[in-house]
Order: sequence, then structure tokens, then C-alpha cells
Amino acid sequence: MPDQDASPSPQRSSVGVHFKCCNIYSQIYVNHDATAFSGHCPRCACPIEIPIVKEGGSSSKFFTGS
Repeated sequence: MPDQDASPSPQRSSVGVHFKCCNIYSQIYVNHDATAFSGHCPRCACPIEIPIVKEGGSSSKFFTGS
């Protein structure tokens, strides 16, 4: 029986990405340093990194990668 007093782990921030290379959708997550959303295409491993900027950034939660 699971411990009912255990608190849930905090959710990591993520954004959705449409990888045009393989026409597939996936989510990528904030990197360890909290400087960018980093990930790769789940089919061909094409990398993507979306920088996190303090001012003048985007509020979008969906992006298209190549």
C-alpha cells in the first residue's frame, strides 16, 4: 500500500513542440539550469532548445521545430 502522507513531486514546466522533421508532436521540459526548454525529436533525435528569457519572450506553450 502506498504511503498516503507522501507529497506529490512538483511538476516540471513544459512546452509542446511539433517536430517538422518527422511530423510528430512531443513535449520538452526545462533544463537543469532553468535557462531553456531542451529536448529532441522522439523519432530521429533532432535536438531543440528554446531559451527562457526574462523580458520580451513569448507566452506561447506550443512551438514548431525543424
